[in-house]
Amino acid sequence: MGRRLRKSLTLAVKLAVTGGVLWWVLSGVHWRDYAVTPRGRSVRVLDRRDGRLLVTTPEGPAWRGAEEFQQVQGQVVRPGIERVLSRLHPWLYASAAALIACQLTLMGVRWWYLLRFQQVPLGLGAVVRIMFVGHFFNFFLPGSTGGDLVRAYLVTRRTARRTVAVATVLLDRFVGLSGMALLAGAMTLATWGDPRTQRAAAAVGVTVAVLLAAGAVLFSRTVAKLLRLDRLIDRLPRRQNFRIAVDTLQRLPRSPRAAAVVGAMTVGVHLLLAAAVACMGRALGLPAEWHLYFLFVPVIYILAAVPVSIGGLGVVEGLYVLFLAAGTDADRSPILALALLARVTPMVLALPGLIFWLAERSRRGPRPGGGPGRTAQPGDTT
Repeated sequence: MGRRLRKSLTLAVKLAVTGGVLWWVLSGVHWRDYAVTPRGRSVRVLDRRDGRLLVTTPEGPAWRGAEEFQQVQGQVVRPGIERVLSRLHPWLYASAAALIACQLTLMGVRWWYLLRFQQVPLGLGAVVRIMFVGHFFNFFLPGSTGGDLVRAYLVTRRTARRTVAVATVLLDRFVGLSGMALLAGAMTLATWGDPRTQRAAAAVGVTVAVLLAAGAVLFSRTVAKLLRLDRLIDRLPRRQNFRIAVDTLQRLPRSPRAAAVVGAMTVGVHLLLAAAVACMGRALGLPAEWHLYFLFVPVIYILAAVPVSIGGLGVVEGLYVLFLAAGTDADRSPILALALLARVTPMVLALPGLIFWLAERSRRGPRPGGGPGRTAQPGDTT
């Protein structure tokens, strides 16, 4: 099978998954207020007065008694997305946006620390700017790793230690996923008595197991020897660069202080994200308890990192509905409103990345030797 055909088939599958999941999510969502008949049919509510509802019928608008409709969770008229968003609490939402801005910035600080640990001399401001470029492309490219590729490209233009710099991008991504999995695992254990925790337990367990296995291969020299990783690398083109990259990944666990600092920042990143989504939920008036956000939000974004749809579109929204809906008959509209805010807010905050990208494109890269008077080091080439 040719490369172009594989890409076309992969895109077709992603489009099909995206469309299918979006259809499932939107099929239970209402943009305007509605009520449900005893037979389970939804009708749009145009007005309500004195216990009567003006609803749409095949014959046109008609007044009906509220007792003719189902009462779910203490209400007959269920809010559509339009009303849910109109009730948004501005200060809680502003707090959520501020938390996300801090989260995006802290991710840049963590990457800068990893670069510094690997002796790649880049300034904090430059690294944070490149990180925002990565955020921008992660949100606006059809894929979850497009931003990582752009980050890798830009950082290699600023340093001659290119292989090491690219390895830190992979390390940063792996550390981020591991942090989400560990936070979700800790919250699963802490809330095991809650029946809703069972919805995420299997996904958390599988994810933690996969990341532990991947971490053992990437970071443990003992496991690498048992699996004969060196022999595999010897079969690869440009194997010297792969050896440098693997050595770069294996350095972090051998420094307890560096691992502790990176771990603390990673926990901070994911606590900020979960707290931001919790603030959005409260800003919309959702009844979900605070601890559920710290359990479900990491799980949602771990599963959404699997590239089965375009940019996680539909998958993220579907997972929000699956985990945060209070039951099978729960209203999806407020949950979808939360998912939309959780998607749009980081996209808006990442827009400065476009400005930084345009500035970076006009920047010249380093000289092949890394500048006058510099001695070439391992990892200087890609």
